[in-house]
Amino acid sequence: MRDQGRVTDFLDDYSPYLDQKYTDLVDGDFDSSLNEECVHLFICEDCGLNDIQAT
Repeated sequence: MRDQGRVTDFLDDYSPYLDQKYTDLVDGDFDSSLNEECVHLFICEDCGLNDIQAT
């Protein structure tokens, strides 16, 4: 699985440039902003399987 970066970076064209404390509120993990976790998208290069994990 290859790390593609933060899930919120894929919301729109400007998402990668927004402050992380605000994008953590919409990343799908209710506790990520409290626990200082970052939710990333992982994609398998062989089969294309997508997985989202907190790091």
